[in-house]
Amino acid sequence: MAGYRVVGRNVRVAGREVDLVARRGGLLVVCEVKARRSLQYGTPLDAVGPDKQRRLREAGEMLLERDPTLDEVRFDVIAVTGTSVRHLRAAF
Repeated sequence: MAGYRVVGRNVRVAGREVDLVARRGGLLVVCEVKARRSLQYGTPLDAVGPDKQRRLREAGEMLLERDPTLDEVRFDVIAVTGTSVRHLRAAF
């Protein structure tokens, strides 16, 4: 995540866990990292369904409220399959 400063890994917020939290200026990035060895049980993106997205949104909103220097939050997903890494900005 070039140009971003990682501010936390495996951050727990009100019972929710965020894999990676980064920021650039007033932008907070909440990032879910999903990995699969194969696609036999679906892609890494398939594992970030509506429930997971809701929990990440809730955590992101709480983090945003805690820091008055932040203006907005974005939700990214890093999908790893074998040796392939894909970073989806504003994934949901």
